[in-house]
Amino acid sequence: MKCWIWIVMLLSGAAQAGCERPWRVGYDDWPPYHYRNQEQVLTGFAVQVLEAVAKRMDCYVVFRERPWKRTLQGVASGDLDIAMEATQSEARSRYAYFSDPYSPGLILLWVREGEQDGATSLREWLEQGKRLGTTREFDYGDPVMQLLAEHAKQVTPLVEEERNYGKLQLQRIDGFLGDAFATRWKLEQENLLADIVPHQARVIAMPTRFMLSKRRFDPAFVAQFNQALAAFQADREYDALLRRYAPVGVRP
Repeated sequence: MKCWIWIVMLLSGAAQAGCERPWRVGYDDWPPYHYRNQEQVLTGFAVQVLEAVAKRMDCYVVFRERPWKRTLQGVASGDLDIAMEATQSEARSRYAYFSDPYSPGLILLWVREGEQDGATSLREWLEQGKRLGTTREFDYGDPVMQLLAEHAKQVTPLVEEERNYGKLQLQRIDGFLGDAFATRWKLEQENLLADIVPHQARVIAMPTRFMLSKRRFDPAFVAQFNQALAAFQADREYDALLRRYAPVGVRP
């Protein structure tokens, strides 16, 4: 019993050590993960998850809007404490700890309504000669990036994902890759959810995490953070967020 009390006190002290001042969190405009609503209040899936974790730890959060690359630089330098919606990599692990996953990170193949069948994987779909739209500079994960390189003549990268919507409707491409949450959000805003739908073939899942700067936090604090995150994920509120933001049929 005494050992358990000591562990609890140790973890509690770790949380307090990481909460002596507000967490400085970088964000950019990427709905529905982080964005300002009509009342100009910052909200979104990642924002709400992080705020729920902070509340459970009696911590506070301040958000600072910056481009993604500057957010990463800020976490590395210690100018920022946390980055949201991050995928883990060896390079980033040099300057940041990673929380347990909190977002499914699903990349889907989006096609015209009525054309969801005919392949069980992106590779099989491409081998049928289909034309694919992608978003330039978006990292779809090593396996998919290799597959795209193998079928480069069928792939058209564009600077903005939204341009793929028109190309798909004009039948200049047969499908495009897009994030399960973010693409659904954009299609809903443009009243295209009835016309553009996820294909049955799953592409890849890259679960996303919070990045915590090593200049601010230590492993004991990260363990406490993950405990609070797990508690929230077991809560109905987390399930409600998934139902709100994830397309039907693609929730984890």
